[in-house]
Amino acid sequence: LVSSRITNYIFDAFRGTEEQHQRPPEEVELLGEVIPGLEINQQEEPGFEVITRIDLGTRPEVNRTGPLSSEDWIRHQDTEGRMINIPLLKQVIFKGGLCHALRKEAWKFLLGYVPWDSTLEERKVLQRSRTDEYFRMKLQWKSVSEEQERRNSRLRDYRSLIEKDVNRTDRSNRFYEGMDNPGLVLLHDILMTYCMFDFDLGYVQGMSDLLSPILYVMENEVDAFWCFVCFMDQMHQNFEEQMQGMKTQLIQLSTLLRLLDLSFWNYLESQDSGFLYFCFRWLLIRFKRELSFQDVLRLWEVMWTGLPCDNFHLLVCCAILDSEKQKIMEENYGFNEILKHINELSMKLDIEDILQKAEGICEQITSCKVRSATSDNEYVQQRQITSLKVHSATSANEYVQQRQITSLKVRSATSDNEP
Repeated sequence: LVSSRITNYIFDAFRGTEEQHQRPPEEVELLGEVIPGLEINQQEEPGFEVITRIDLGTRPEVNRTGPLSSEDWIRHQDTEGRMINIPLLKQVIFKGGLCHALRKEAWKFLLGYVPWDSTLEERKVLQRSRTDEYFRMKLQWKSVSEEQERRNSRLRDYRSLIEKDVNRTDRSNRFYEGMDNPGLVLLHDILMTYCMFDFDLGYVQGMSDLLSPILYVMENEVDAFWCFVCFMDQMHQNFEEQMQGMKTQLIQLSTLLRLLDLSFWNYLESQDSGFLYFCFRWLLIRFKRELSFQDVLRLWEVMWTGLPCDNFHLLVCCAILDSEKQKIMEENYGFNEILKHINELSMKLDIEDILQKAEGICEQITSCKVRSATSDNEYVQQRQITSLKVHSATSANEYVQQRQITSLKVRSATSDNEP
């Protein structure tokens, strides 16, 4: 699942002391099951700033609704096919997702492949242009001779990795099962063409997991490719050699959990698990291996609305951990047991319960009362915790309420144009 590039990244990012974090061989081996290819390089530990205390208050109850229907989607179009009342439309999708028949069209908007304000005719023109562009790029790798490929080690390596991953991606799904399945051919060809689109990144293990649901929904090579490009624009840093995106998200998640539940974070820290490396796979491929295929479709379309905050996936992580903390703490799980327990949650999670809880956590954060740091003689962590820009919607005349937790100061905005 994870590229062999992922080595030393966790302890290079967090730098735990040798005395505190030296692992016995069996623990390193177990960690490798969750993060294949990881080599632990233990370094010195920097200090962590103390986060100011806050009164989170009671977590509000939130309700989810049914998926958006095709009829409701059509009601959000004008006579030329432009989407209207977009903030309200996104809110409805966030609260209930989409009926499956809508996904092929709606995902193109949610991912940014087609503009929300484009007419039907403009989308047809875009489709023709993007089709031509796609097949020009596809021809680039299709026309490479065997002799040329022998002299191009990077292309050769990309092809080898893709062929291996395609043959083990979602093979239990009818769209990809069996030998010589057309879906597998499309999966392979799109990933090879993406290498031409972004040769510097090329292909990294795990990217096939991100493409598979998109191709399944689109059932079209060109549309699937461009939607995948848009998704990779969001996920690019997860797969770069330095893994900066993953490092940042794990730091943000650890900080956020510390803010939400200090006692649980302290427990994890006492078990050398405060860096939350067991969440690595969740973040790398957006829970693709943790949920059923249909639940992945629901989760992704909800996250693609950008509501209620930019980093909603971090709150999804917190929601899952919140559900598991009692068992982890009551059973006094250590490093090994925590890793095993989290890994064994795969395919056992209830997506609607998770989404409901994650939204409740978000509302809890945005309505919290911040206790003065100076009166308590505490230092506030200076960097931004989650880039948490919260959007709430209540009517067709949508407004955006933005709050940022930066140094634990909540900043609010009252218009869509607020920076």
